[in-house]
Amino acid sequence: MKRSRGMTLLELMAALAVFAVGTALAVAGMRGDLERRRESGAARELESSAVQARQRAQATQQPIRFVVDANVRLANGTVASVARWERPVCDNTWDSDSCPATRCLATTCRQVPSCCDEVGEDIPLPPSMDASSVSGLCFLPASGRPVRVEGDLGCLRASRGLPDALAAAAPGTLTLTYSSGRVPTLFQVEGLTGGVRVLDCDAPSASAYAGRGCP
Repeated sequence: MKRSRGMTLLELMAALAVFAVGTALAVAGMRGDLERRRESGAARELESSAVQARQRAQATQQPIRFVVDANVRLANGTVASVARWERPVCDNTWDSDSCPATRCLATTCRQVPSCCDEVGEDIPLPPSMDASSVSGLCFLPASGRPVRVEGDLGCLRASRGLPDALAAAAPGTLTLTYSSGRVPTLFQVEGLTGGVRVLDCDAPSASAYAGRGCP
């Protein structure tokens, strides 16, 4: 009877190497899927929060602005960029033209908590996501009309009655980008009504947006 031969050390090492490579690829794939789900989840949360911000601007007769603060320490001890909407305080109590208050025009309410009457829920962003394009997006009092000026948190305070200024500040399509290599997500803001829609550039419906925000 022929005796079965056991694995040699070389064969065992080769088998372990193949197993290790397979495991590493599987783990990398799982991490990629998890990161993608986190990115998609954060984009949808931003969309939902923007809808709420517009509703609050209409209900409170005060401007509501979106901000993204970097390097925020979360409850679990990690540090991340965090997005949320803010209802800033006003210089007076009888008209919305004094909102945000002068002292709050260039600072977020996370930096100066007394600058806000109300804030939305924090949205921690994945490390791979850059949502800086939505920072400064503002929904104006009553109408909910959106405006955004690069680097400005003032909600077009000094120019809300000027049609040309309002038209120039219409945000249009903003872009969420990812360092993970994923294609961008379009954050579309309707210029008059403030309606918000999020569109992934890798979705079949995004083919019409090639060259208009999508690669």
